[in-house]
Amino acid sequence: MFVEEESKESIFLKQKFSEYYSKNFIDLPNVENREFGFGVFKRKIANRNIAFRDANEMNSFLRNHKPLFFSYSNAYYEFPERRPMENKMILGADLIYEFDADELGLEVEEIEGKQWFEKKHLDEAKKQIFRLIEFLENDFGFDSKEFSINFSGKAGYHLHIRSDSIKNLNKQARIELVDYLTGSGIYFEKLGYDFEKGVVAKTKSGWIERINSTAKEVLKLSPKELSIITGVQQKKISTLLEKKEEVIEGINRGVLFKLEGKKSNEFWKKVFQTAVEKQLSPIDRQTSIDLHKIIRVPNTLHGDTGFVAKTINLENLEEFDPFVDSVVFDNTPQRVFIKKAPKFTLKGTNFGPFENEEVEVPLFVAIYLIGKGAELR
Repeated sequence: MFVEEESKESIFLKQKFSEYYSKNFIDLPNVENREFGFGVFKRKIANRNIAFRDANEMNSFLRNHKPLFFSYSNAYYEFPERRPMENKMILGADLIYEFDADELGLEVEEIEGKQWFEKKHLDEAKKQIFRLIEFLENDFGFDSKEFSINFSGKAGYHLHIRSDSIKNLNKQARIELVDYLTGSGIYFEKLGYDFEKGVVAKTKSGWIERINSTAKEVLKLSPKELSIITGVQQKKISTLLEKKEEVIEGINRGVLFKLEGKKSNEFWKKVFQTAVEKQLSPIDRQTSIDLHKIIRVPNTLHGDTGFVAKTINLENLEEFDPFVDSVVFDNTPQRVFIKKAPKFTLKGTNFGPFENEEVEVPLFVAIYLIGKGAELR
């Protein structure tokens, strides 16, 4: 078992986390069949292969052991505390999809290895959740009542599907599902497209409808932008787009208008490839396919931020702001020394920038900054 070397910052955080868990009961389906793991200061998973008889025992652990990170398995086991893994006797597993802002190719300020996410970054991760829900409902017939959504506590969102219809899916089936959702391995020819002959596949559902709809949006770009994307002369594209409504109607009928010259095939292939790229979903593949993954327990605290990994009703997701709605600690003054921090916003108030200075800030800010390397004073 990992033994933690405690600092005064670690002791401080554990005390505050214990106080939170003393006032907030954490519930979770099928606690008795889950494997749990916990983390300590600067280490998210220090120990795992832990099991609890029920939610009461789990909450007692949270209050008394004060973990800074607390995770559980998507899988259900007959003997969750056993090892190696095959001795646990798997009974089934939820589907979990994870989107983190740091996996979306966004520009995020980084200081001494710590990323400073802003609301705009997490809003992009939220958009991916909405897109995923559209896929799951329209292409697979899932009911949104089967979804449970929570903020990760730091950089993104998790969507859990707990349903008898999926709990026995094996790893290969989960890989195929992720491949479909991410558009991995899309081949136009197999879908019925033939750009050389000017043929567009037609259907009112699934990837084909999604590709065709997005391709029509791509055609709304300027001739200059389309020229950069396709490598076709701007003048030829301008001539084509003079008949834009007819071109779009042609796509609806399954027919592509031919460009002047020899690059018509290349032009349309690039347009539709761009459409696919715009629809690709950056799901964390490992989280989705690994039957033995452990992930943040919803409504527990994240040791890097002090934010709660809050469960969010789908109807409230659009308005959810993690920098307000997941902040749970109060305004008690606390002094910290900060080596360097940019300007940031918590609970609607701006703080910083700070550099090599000791400051008095509200408790919720101090806990957030300690996760970024600040020291107690």
